[in-house]
Amino acid sequence: MTECAVREELGELLSPSQVGTYLTCPAKWYFRYLVGLTEPATGALALGKAFHAALATNFRRKLTTGRDMEPAEVQEVFEQEWVLSSDEAELREDEDASELATTGEALVNTYIREAASSVQPRGVEQPVSGRIAGVKVRGIVDVLDTNGRVIDFKTASKRPNGIAADHGLQLSTYAMITPGASGACRLDTVTKTKTVQVIQQTYAVGPEERRLAETVYPMVQDSIRDGIYPPHRSSPLCSRKHCGYWRECEREFGGRVPE
Repeated sequence: MTECAVREELGELLSPSQVGTYLTCPAKWYFRYLVGLTEPATGALALGKAFHAALATNFRRKLTTGRDMEPAEVQEVFEQEWVLSSDEAELREDEDASELATTGEALVNTYIREAASSVQPRGVEQPVSGRIAGVKVRGIVDVLDTNGRVIDFKTASKRPNGIAADHGLQLSTYAMITPGASGACRLDTVTKTKTVQVIQQTYAVGPEERRLAETVYPMVQDSIRDGIYPPHRSSPLCSRKHCGYWRECEREFGGRVPE
């Protein structure tokens, strides 16, 4: 295969998570998507995965029954998913498996009791694909409701202060490539605080949000094809604690990744 063909294939199909990774640290994109290295999941990521799986099970059931599962049923699903996801994780020194499991159960129970009734799903974990400014894009929508609203779920260590830029781009992307999406979105964040809270934030995808996505996707694709993968050492997320590629990053680029 010629070098030109290889360059054209790089970044041919992007996703919000790929673009988010690249914008956070091009070197991290390089290690994950080009070199193909697997970053071990932390306990927090394993919890998030099990949390999403439990909610997806509830809303798939709701598609056929029209009602939510009982909190105890969803908790049981979480417990099963937690066993699977935690087995594949490498817990940090400050993470405890039993504490994470207890936290996850509280997050799931709180969401089912307080927020699940407001979700009337049309599609659950729905794979979607399309083009944004000529770039092929794909993703998985947590829930598309009967009004065409995109709903995304996340967990967080503290109460969110608005919708972060990466989540805004993700919601815009889904609204632009999901058949039947209205442009209205909601981000449901469940906090891992002493008192668990469900924070629901609305997000409307209008002309400016679409223009940003139409600008960012081609720029990231061009940068990937041009081989621009510098480490973002000034980022607060650049640390041995937050990045599983720090060893490779030091070997490839030199310097030291902070603790």
